[in-house]
Amino acid sequence: MRKVFWQISTTLDGFMEDSEKKLELTAQIEDEEFEAYASKMLESIGAFVVGRKTYELFVSYWPTATGRDAEILNSLPKYVVSTSLDQVEWNNAELISGDIEERIRTLKGQDGGEIAVFGSATLASSLLDMGLIDECRIMITPYLLASGSRTFRADGAPRGLNLTGFERWNSGTVFLTYAPDRDPH
Repeated sequence: MRKVFWQISTTLDGFMEDSEKKLELTAQIEDEEFEAYASKMLESIGAFVVGRKTYELFVSYWPTATGRDAEILNSLPKYVVSTSLDQVEWNNAELISGDIEERIRTLKGQDGGEIAVFGSATLASSLLDMGLIDECRIMITPYLLASGSRTFRADGAPRGLNLTGFERWNSGTVFLTYAPDRDPH
């Protein structure tokens, strides 16, 4: 059984992007420890899942990017969850518009490396509610935005998380890993 993890950057006050949909204060820009983590993480995954917004952000950059990380991301199987897209255009990309739970369960049952869910807070919240996320990797940046897009949706089911690891990076970012309680109540 493959592990599915959700990776997200957020500000200390819980926003993944500002009110203009910009990521600058939540992104791990010029953080050597993040770069080392990201390279190692990319080597461990066998596929990744994103929602429409994250797909559009990624596909606007990664297909023409160069370097080892770009090579890995461009070659990996990608699963784009969307009810509004008709097709996806990126090497090894597949559109999931039907039964998300069934498709992710099928992917988890296959052989291969871990499955990453990048960003995609709405999708990740749904996958958490379905019990399909095995680990949350949350990078808390040392900023307060006061407004923007919330990292965790307000209408999600209550869920306990068990802290399994933490690191403090020199940039001030705190990297936390959690395992969701299988019994959310």
